[in-house]
Amino acid sequence: MTPERWERIARLLKDGPISNGEVSRRLGEDRRAVAGVRADLGLPEYVQPAAKQWTREDFEAMSIPLRGGHRRWRGRIQRDGTPVADGKLTAYRLSFRLHHDREPVGRVLGTCRMKRCVAGAHLEDDVLRAARDDGSSLTELPAGATWQGMDLVAIRRCLRGPAPWPPLSLPEARFAYRFSKPSMSAAELARRLGLCATTVERYRTKGVPPC
Repeated sequence: MTPERWERIARLLKDGPISNGEVSRRLGEDRRAVAGVRADLGLPEYVQPAAKQWTREDFEAMSIPLRGGHRRWRGRIQRDGTPVADGKLTAYRLSFRLHHDREPVGRVLGTCRMKRCVAGAHLEDDVLRAARDDGSSLTELPAGATWQGMDLVAIRRCLRGPAPWPPLSLPEARFAYRFSKPSMSAAELARRLGLCATTVERYRTKGVPPC
């Protein structure tokens, strides 16, 4: 390795924390060469930081508003052009979550003509696509509206409506959990979905199983 290459790698490592893989990607260097420079410098191995708790203000600071309600991401872009917020979290899924106050279900795709737009209002998941294809919306669902065999009207009523709440099947309850507001207490959400409070708490710490 030439002194110039070593210095380029060392400079980026010392400006860290940064992973060997990211240095390799930015400079076009072999990971083994980067690892060797890290060892020469006596720097510890990179440790992935805990997932960032993104706020709407964070998102707006990392994106640029454009005419027509579009937004362009200012952060990291993968080689395939996907804007990335943190780790494996794409800017699309982050924007959808902040805009709709829930986790997206399935793929998040754009609805506008601007390539790589990250505006929350211009993104939709499987549920919004299903509702749009049925000619309805999630706020004005007709009686009997379903998605993959699940009663969307009952799910919405359990999450937003007053008691008494209709009974949900376990797949419906798990699906409804993905739409729930994090601010709602585990006990309240459990009553609405027909689950145990400990089950809701487990979902919040370990994730909800597939529907």
